[in-house]
Amino acid sequence: MVDTIWLEAQRQLRGALAGREYEFWVAPIRGVRWEADELTLEVPSQFARDWIAREYLALIERAVGLASGRDARVRLVVNRQLEASPLERPETQRVRPTAVDVPVESGGRFTFDTFVVGSTNEVAFRAAQAIVEQPGQLYNPLFIHGSFGLGKTHLLSAIGHAIGHGRRKAGVACVTAEQFVNDMVGALRRDQMDRFRNRYRGIGTLVVDDVQFLGGKKRSQEEFAHTFNALHELGKQIVLASDRPPHELPDMEETLRSRFASGLLVDVLPPDAALRRSLVEHKVAALGLALPPSVVRYLADEWCRNVRELEGTLTRLSAFASLCGRTLTLSAARDALSPYVRTVRASERASVARVIGEVCRHYQVTHAELVSARRTARLSGPRQIAMYLCRRHTEAPLQAIGAELGGRDHSTVVHALAVVERRLTSDVELRAALAALEARLAG
Repeated sequence: MVDTIWLEAQRQLRGALAGREYEFWVAPIRGVRWEADELTLEVPSQFARDWIAREYLALIERAVGLASGRDARVRLVVNRQLEASPLERPETQRVRPTAVDVPVESGGRFTFDTFVVGSTNEVAFRAAQAIVEQPGQLYNPLFIHGSFGLGKTHLLSAIGHAIGHGRRKAGVACVTAEQFVNDMVGALRRDQMDRFRNRYRGIGTLVVDDVQFLGGKKRSQEEFAHTFNALHELGKQIVLASDRPPHELPDMEETLRSRFASGLLVDVLPPDAALRRSLVEHKVAALGLALPPSVVRYLADEWCRNVRELEGTLTRLSAFASLCGRTLTLSAARDALSPYVRTVRASERASVARVIGEVCRHYQVTHAELVSARRTARLSGPRQIAMYLCRRHTEAPLQAIGAELGGRDHSTVVHALAVVERRLTSDVELRAALAALEARLAG
């Protein structure tokens, strides 16, 4: 039972997380016991346990709940016989930013040639191409923002590939903000900060994904700001990506936000109908699947909110066809995906008004109380949860969310998001409340 549940949960997590993120944090986890709706998972170190509890526990519990078909809890325990944690790995196994010698691979996965362009990502794509032609001169920094699975990492990899191939002597460092922080912590432990600084500041192009990871890490932000300044003053190209624009980054120093916003800001939006169709056709061709037009339309309409969701869907269809020996007609595709329909419906965006209404009902407060200026614990907690759910389940900007909840400004909403995210790491009751609310919003 435990293996079946954890295997299915892993499949869902693989679709929800970036490949590097999944392999780094989730892949080493081992499921060991399922009892009383609680799944016990072993992790390789105390550091890994603390990190996973803070950053991924809510996502893992949601995946386990879907895999088991019931509300589930996850318990993390340390087993040091498993693979060492990211900060404890030997020096030779750690990911280091170096001058990237990128070979020409026209069939490479993350290049400009393999990026599917549409109206919702064209500006970001053209800007990325432009800086390859004139690194450090045109848009510096280039800051790309948007939700997960919309192509930000693909664009960053394509930039690194193109600049690394065309300007070998300049050197390209392509890292995540998490890697930057881990590298800095490791350098501090080994008393090698000079080496760390020389390595990061001696390259020609710095490409950093997931800069929102720096939020709340004051020492890391300080070091990153120094690195940013040193490279920028020398005319070196800086490319950054985040799940939100600079002014919405929680727990980020204002000076760093202003640096991020000092160049060109471009967003990547969810794909429109035409781009969804193109994405399906591109991915289907890459997998060598033979799908009739009716199935392509079905996938584009129902299963292409982002690229990761689409890739997971196509993997399930491919496995279904090969294991069951069925031709992928529209009826067969619906059968193969029917167990996951609930997941898709849960992701549909609810309106701000509906989110607020569900929060009021759950916490038994009136709408007038929730949007009032009162800051009692009875109201401030539900108000912050409403902001958090509005951010997750609507496309409304922070200013609009704040306006709907009593005319509060965007900084108040940013603070609320950070508070709820911190509480989720240890507050079991809050996780249960959010699960119940999200289930209602999915209905």
